[in-house]
Amino acid sequence: MDKEQFLKNKKKVLKKYPNAKTMMDNNGKYYVATEDGRDICNLQISQTVNKYQFNQSEGYGEGLEGFNSKLNQIAKVPHTDSVMKAWMQTEVAIRSNHIVNRNNGKFSDEKIMKKIVDDYS
Repeated sequence: MDKEQFLKNKKKVLKKYPNAKTMMDNNGKYYVATEDGRDICNLQISQTVNKYQFNQSEGYGEGLEGFNSKLNQIAKVPHTDSVMKAWMQTEVAIRSNHIVNRNNGKFSDEKIMKKIVDDYS
């Protein structure tokens, strides 16, 4: 990737996350993080952790198994070998998440059920 493309990708990421920065993990791999250090490509993981309701009621079987199954449903984007690749990967992840979120409503369970009911009515 050339410097011009790198700067374009970085500009797009910084537009969405103004204080984004390059960080290195414990394995020497690079990723782009938010101002508070959360990996932008893997934000869904931290959002799932924050939203999960741990039910401590006796006899309630979900606990950690339910939490683990929720986390296992999320694809993890691996960190990269170079700073340039990290910014490129982050720009692609932001664009991909936007497309998925924009189209999610079109394929919601409610709409699918309504379509099935309409088809058989």
